[in-house]
Amino acid sequence: MLPASHPIYFEQLTIKNVRSFSEPQQLTLLDEHDRPARWTLIVGDNGVGKTTLLQCLARMAPVFNDPADDDTGSRSRAVEPELAREENSVLRALARNRATEPTRLSARLSVGARLKGLKHGSRDTIATSLKFTQTRNGIANFKAGGESHKRVQEPLVVGYSASRRPRAATLGSFITKNPLASLLEIETELCDAEELLCRLDYSSLKGQVRATQFLGNLKAALSEILPYIGGPDDIKILGPRSPIHDSERTGVHVRTPSGPVPLHQLSLGYRTVFAWTVDLAWRLLEHYPRSSKPLHQPAIVLVDEIDLHLHPLWQREVRDQLAKQFSQVQFIATAHSPLMAQSSLGANLAVVRWENDHAVIENDPLVIDSWRLDQVATSDLFGLASSRPRHIAEAQKQRLELAQKSPISDTELAELAKLDKIVRELPTADTPDDQAAMDFIRNAAAALGFES
Repeated sequence: MLPASHPIYFEQLTIKNVRSFSEPQQLTLLDEHDRPARWTLIVGDNGVGKTTLLQCLARMAPVFNDPADDDTGSRSRAVEPELAREENSVLRALARNRATEPTRLSARLSVGARLKGLKHGSRDTIATSLKFTQTRNGIANFKAGGESHKRVQEPLVVGYSASRRPRAATLGSFITKNPLASLLEIETELCDAEELLCRLDYSSLKGQVRATQFLGNLKAALSEILPYIGGPDDIKILGPRSPIHDSERTGVHVRTPSGPVPLHQLSLGYRTVFAWTVDLAWRLLEHYPRSSKPLHQPAIVLVDEIDLHLHPLWQREVRDQLAKQFSQVQFIATAHSPLMAQSSLGANLAVVRWENDHAVIENDPLVIDSWRLDQVATSDLFGLASSRPRHIAEAQKQRLELAQKSPISDTELAELAKLDKIVRELPTADTPDDQAAMDFIRNAAAALGFES
């Protein structure tokens, strides 16, 4: 079990010749106070390497060998990255195609630093590294290692891929043993949340105090993270599912605005967030068997496309709710949503973009935390040329070209007048109500003869 006084979090990842990345690239995972960032969001185009970064973080997490005496006679534990224990096929899949130089990965992690907003203890660092060369005959010049450390044990690192989906009802195991399986093996299903809750409920009914306490805390967390749930009592556990009983009288039911609905009948987005929240909570419970508050214990959670299936209102709220319910978890996520980026403007933000034939990482991009959504979308974070629909953007571009043209024909002047009218009538207010008020004032001014 990881001592609560010595949490481990990522501070930095450096890679070279890894898939889309050629020259050395560094992902910084620190906040503005040079402490491990509680929340990091990575944005970028499809295929540029965002998922690769999450997988590299998962692979470079430290694992510890058996203690051995060092030169000073103290009992230390040799550190190496998880990737050092993988097969050569995994290494080959990670290497950049046609690279002539070695593939290199290294990570630095803090030991003992608390996340933002909490009291900080002493801080130390450990590191992991790996280097290899891909040849026609396989992997050569393989070298992996890390700094020895005697105070702590391995951190809990959990990963969720973009293809995450809830596990269907099964008579077998209700959760995958490997907490990184979903991120590294995209066909892996999440936990069977319904089965897990039913088991906890059964243990609670049998008088197991810890199960009762954990179930109550988990339902409270779910009711905060999931929209339209008024409180823990809106999650009803009616007993194990059975093929001989109606689903209306068994399983887990969630009270929605339309009434109680069986969990398996809820939307995919709802079930997915429900499942991976329960999955994470259960892994914290197992990793910290002696803790009375396992949801508030340290862990590192990697989530690919965290905005997947989420309504814009939910995208805006999910970050704060996750941070509140899992207060000692370092979340590192990717997203394609300007809304997610907007909610992370004051947090640690990184952009991955193409530069010729390779990807580069820009840490701490120039942003303003009060940007409107359209400003986020048209910034370097996403690179949209305009926040207007394509045909309007084309009209604006054509208008600018005609306005700058000299000499200009009568036909072009007529076309410019049409485009001027289109631009003048474009909505410019932040909300429909504000726009309606502006239109009213404009029409009143025109009626009074004040129109310019």
